[in-house]
Amino acid sequence: MDEILTSEYLEGIESTDFEQFTECGEFRYQLTPDEMTWLEWIGDRYAITTYLGEHTDENGILTLDTHEVSEAMEDDDVDRGPCLSEDTQLNRLLFCIFYTCG
Repeated sequence: MDEILTSEYLEGIESTDFEQFTECGEFRYQLTPDEMTWLEWIGDRYAITTYLGEHTDENGILTLDTHEVSEAMEDDDVDRGPCLSEDTQLNRLLFCIFYTCG
């Protein structure tokens, strides 16, 4: 997928429709400033946050491989981003990946 998903775009989509992205295997997502702050704050405390940090470029564009994300969350025994606000689109994506690809 060449498109870069944004928080604003995903806000208008029901979580049940996220499968159109999570079934792609790999897609890109533009982190919001709050999501970037969270990722910097939490650092490498979890396998999932290590993965996210290693796959985010200097512009805050995150490249997600659904299989690898699912494995990292399974390693941590979590189904979303630890300490990440439930209101974020990144957490909605992670939750959907965990339950559709895990």
